Amino acid sequence: MTTRIRRLTLRAVALGVTALALTVGGATAGLDATLADGVIKACRHKSGILLVPSAGKACKRSEQALSWNVKGPAGPAGPAGADGKDGAVGPAGANGEPGPRGEPGPAGSAGPAGPAGPPGPGGTLAAIEALNGIPCTTSTATQGAVSVETEVDGAIVLTCEEEGSPPPPPGEAGLVLNEIDYDQVGADSGGFVEIFNAGDGPADLTGVVLVLVDGGTGNEYLRRALTGTLAAGAYLAVEVDAQNGAPDGAALIGADGGLLDALSYEGAIEAATIGTATYNLVEGTLLPAATADSNTVAGSLARIPNGSDTNDAATDWAFTATVTQGAANVG
Repeated sequence: MTTRIRRLTLRAVALGVTALALTVGGATAGLDATLADGVIKACRHKSGILLVPSAGKACKRSEQALSWNVKGPAGPAGPAGADGKDGAVGPAGANGEPGPRGEPGPAGSAGPAGPAGPPGPGGTLAAIEALNGIPCTTSTATQGAVSVETEVDGAIVLTCEEEGSPPPPPGEAGLVLNEIDYDQVGADSGGFVEIFNAGDGPADLTGVVLVLVDGGTGNEYLRRALTGTLAAGAYLAVEVDAQNGAPDGAALIGADGGLLDALSYEGAIEAATIGTATYNLVEGTLLPAATADSNTVAGSLARIPNGSDTNDAATDWAFTATVTQGAANVG
């Protein structure tokens, strides 16, 4: 049995606690900082998740500070027990020779264990992947082994998977364009396109590209190649300043060249040239021209409710004055 808790959905938890997530830019650098003094320091969120803060950072007031040594040496072995005694010699045989030797007696009891040694120095770990397979206790108090996963945003997730339990069946990914801020008050800057995994399984982003299309020419004018893995229920905000012409659009193209999702805003783009292929960026009913980002009110275009995809742009998209880059949409 495996329990996982992470962001919206994670399997619980490693190393005898509910969950431990290290959010770092690089797995090895973050771990070296954490283990520099041989002590793991973490902050326990009220949800039960353990967060390892960056170097020099402290836990928030609402979090419980925890720490523990990585490893201490074993104490010396206790003295050996006394040897058993030989059995008695058997009676003489008929020919006057001694009988066979009796069986040895039982071994003496073991001596008491020696006192515990002093705490040892902090351990060293070359890479976080070295924790894969070490023993742990699951949330149901059964023995398991640690599994290490690194997410696309750099978060390191440790899970304690029960020994002998079959792996969970793979879920299906569901990548969608979830929010776009292409027009800002005053000079345009700080725009982004947010991608959301609305499925129940992780999404491999290898080969997936985000493409922006100029509706005036029907050609792509910017593309961003994506990498890594996007967990189910997770968000990826790509910082790009999309055009605010009429019309313009965005497309998410899969590794096989298929159109995963698209948005044509402030008009229809029905024949966009992306690479050597042509795509229709109008999904279902065209988004009304009045439903657009604003240069007088801070906000963005977003799927309302968050992540909803009925394959009808006019139903799924709306302007919201609450920009939620990298988080669930509200409006």
